[in-house]
Amino acid sequence: MTKFESKIFGWIVQDCEDDALKRQLQSANILGRRNTGSGCYSEIKVADGVDATSANYGQRGPLDGPKFESAMLKHGGGTLLWFENGFAKTLEIFTYEDNFPSNHDELGEFVLS
Repeated sequence: MTKFESKIFGWIVQDCEDDALKRQLQSANILGRRNTGSGCYSEIKVADGVDATSANYGQRGPLDGPKFESAMLKHGGGTLLWFENGFAKTLEIFTYEDNFPSNHDELGEFVLS
């Protein structure tokens, strides 16, 4: 998991009141990542034994995550969390332009909001 993904999960955990989702994201690992040029899809694996969320978004999603800004990106971007059967499945990271780096470290300093 990259620092960027970890910070996104931390932001969602602090912002939500869904205890099941909090436990999922606190135990999450990234299994793989598919870059699109204007963002990426990060496949999530949560720990065995954590509860499924019963929130409406848990059946498919998305749940809006934080927006982000970086000096590397003129217009910033946003995030969405997708679900399958009550479990976080995919983190979608997108920009409003076509130059998202495949290496998240290249974003440099970023701000989530």
